[in-house]
Amino acid sequence: MDLNILVAVSVIWGVAAITPGPNFFITVHTAIDTTQRLSLFTVLGIVAGTLVWSISGYFGISLLFKAVPILYLSLKIIGGLYLVYIGINLMFKRKNQSENDIGKCHSAASCFRLGLLTNLLNPKTAAFMTSLFAATIPPNASIKLGLICVILICSISAIWYSLVSTVFSYDIAKRLYDKQRRKLARIAGAIFIGFGLKLAISK
Repeated sequence: MDLNILVAVSVIWGVAAITPGPNFFITVHTAIDTTQRLSLFTVLGIVAGTLVWSISGYFGISLLFKAVPILYLSLKIIGGLYLVYIGINLMFKRKNQSENDIGKCHSAASCFRLGLLTNLLNPKTAAFMTSLFAATIPPNASIKLGLICVILICSISAIWYSLVSTVFSYDIAKRLYDKQRRKLARIAGAIFIGFGLKLAISK
């Protein structure tokens, strides 16, 4: 029974993790524009955010959002505007503006913060996590099973985004990026703005 639950959680979260979104694109951006070491701190920030949301989802934080709608609305708008801010910086950066200034990712701490904020400022993750646990874990499940699921979710995120970081840290990826740097920066910026606006104005 527990094994079936763990498999279900793994499959659902695995699909969610590999679906391109803000976490994916911020990982790619830092992997290409900085070093693999720094991009892995971005991944660490994403995983830390996933840990917070998975624990919150397990304990049903979406119920809190329903009880205090202004809390969800505020976080949603702030998160959306944050993604729009990153997108605008990517699309309209000055020629003399260094790449590392775009995402404010020039140290381990700043890369970790970038990954953490990109993840945490999306309250829809909490709703998804709550739905995931509600759909897979029975009401009488032990706390131990819930914690194992949380660890599993974080592990999947860590493995996937570390793989993304590694792939886009290769020189060939950086060379390809350099050839189309401005075009790809504008595309990435448009994607972030799109995600941000969708998050901020969605119901």
